[in-house]
Amino acid sequence: MSEPVLFLDVDGVLCTPLSVRLDWLLRRPMDRQCFDPIALFWLGRLVRRTGAQVVLSSSWRYSLEDGDPLTGRILHNLYACLAAHGAPVAGIAPILGVSKGEEIAAWLAGHPGRPCAILDDRADEFAAAPALRPRLVLVDGRRGLRRRDYRQALALLTDQTKRKRYTHDRL
Repeated sequence: MSEPVLFLDVDGVLCTPLSVRLDWLLRRPMDRQCFDPIALFWLGRLVRRTGAQVVLSSSWRYSLEDGDPLTGRILHNLYACLAAHGAPVAGIAPILGVSKGEEIAAWLAGHPGRPCAILDDRADEFAAAPALRPRLVLVDGRRGLRRRDYRQALALLTDQTKRKRYTHDRL
């Protein structure tokens, strides 16, 4: 079986009210922004447990074509932070000018047979791609990625044999 893939949204999954407060308290510049430390913990754990490749599906992708130096530093910070937490970005969903769900479906069409999970805080992005709804882990954007989301994504990314192995996992 092919490596599993984890589609990652940033706002509402890693950028939360907690991370915004941390940025304000620490007076961090935009290009060194904090991401929710609890969400980063669960994301890193999920990637280590499953061996999933992280594919960026966030609207942050649109900034890749920007060419603005500040935007480049912000994205570099995101990539560095994810790598430091064991979840390096392995790819980017295509930008096709359609819904996020359709863009993820296009990526999957080019990489068939891979188990996947989608971490996102907006279900409306997947109305045009109903086949992906069962793969969506709907994260509460006020809290970010948490244990409940981790467990749901873990179940989606592992087959039945592996899932049994993780049933004793208390985290």
